[in-house]
Amino acid sequence: MWRGQADARFGLEPGVHTRVLNSKLSHDDKTVIAATTHLLSTARKAGLDKDGAFTMPDLALLATLQHHGAATPLLDVTTDPLIALWMVANATGEEPDSLDSTTGRLFGILRPPEDRWLDPLDARDYWSASGTSIADSLQDTYYWYRAPDVTERLRIQRGSFLISDFNTTNPRVDTSMSIEIGTKEFNVRGKNYVERRIEKRGESANNFKRRGEAFAITVTGAVKRELRALLLDRSGLSTRTVYPTPWHKPFIEQFSETYGRGRSLDLDLA
Repeated sequence: MWRGQADARFGLEPGVHTRVLNSKLSHDDKTVIAATTHLLSTARKAGLDKDGAFTMPDLALLATLQHHGAATPLLDVTTDPLIALWMVANATGEEPDSLDSTTGRLFGILRPPEDRWLDPLDARDYWSASGTSIADSLQDTYYWYRAPDVTERLRIQRGSFLISDFNTTNPRVDTSMSIEIGTKEFNVRGKNYVERRIEKRGESANNFKRRGEAFAITVTGAVKRELRALLLDRSGLSTRTVYPTPWHKPFIEQFSETYGRGRSLDLDLA
């Protein structure tokens, strides 16, 4: 699976983890759960959990909010490396060139085994006091959530999500999730196992092994403009195609942006 980020300073960090780390509250799963349940409750009160006569379960609702800018425990990934490259080359839909002087990163993440796949319409609560919720199953590992096409953006971006517990051991060093990171795989000056294999292609004993569950490839700011032009020419990827307007839910973007990564968590959970 792939994830593209226009700014290499940031690692694999879901939006709600950022809110927790920037808050004065405890940096742990308890706060992640409190922030996420508050978001879900607020979204349901606003009627954003409805899709016609269908009421979305928690994970599907979180996927909807995530794809329009809300801070959730889900991390966007895609099965299409071209989409991930587009995210590296475009800082935002409104100002795609605003980070052209900044190095980006393309992440490759190992798809977990099938017993760690979450069904598109998993009906479990994100959290419940009974101990049978999604949050209760996230113990020192990550899961792959293949959401239904709850948004047109999700379908076009061939998107899905990763979710894990909060890594209290060493958050913000490449990831706040329970994903095993090999130091050399994320070293900007070094080369990960994919780069080493590409460099040695055609040679015997080209059997470099991975040292973790994720790796990162740096993309210098100098190539972003050419990368945007190449992606548009070869695949038709543009802001209009990657970020279609959600006509069927005109207020979802405003709501999601209000509860984005930069919103103070202390304000909501005081």
